[in-house]
Amino acid sequence: MSDLQTALLGLQEKLQALLKRQLALEKENHQLKGNLEAQSQEIGRLEEELKKEQAALITAQMRPAEPMDSAEKAALNKKIDHYIKEIDHCIQNLNP
Repeated sequence: MSDLQTALLGLQEKLQALLKRQLALEKENHQLKGNLEAQSQEIGRLEEELKKEQAALITAQMRPAEPMDSAEKAALNKKIDHYIKEIDHCIQNLNP
């Protein structure tokens, strides 16, 4: 009978440990889902900004009467490169 009680106590302790582990994992999962959602929104925002900047660049390139000076073009290219790097960074964070 004592062996049975000892076995039951051991099982109860293991069950308690598993329940604690499950709660910790659920909490971590919730946090990761929140991070994923935030990063997905950030990617969406950056993609929209990139589209706007690309449209501005295309519009600027299509203006034959007003050629874009090299400084303006370099600044626009630098801005687009920055957005692409931010998007790449967010995508990297989504794929750990």
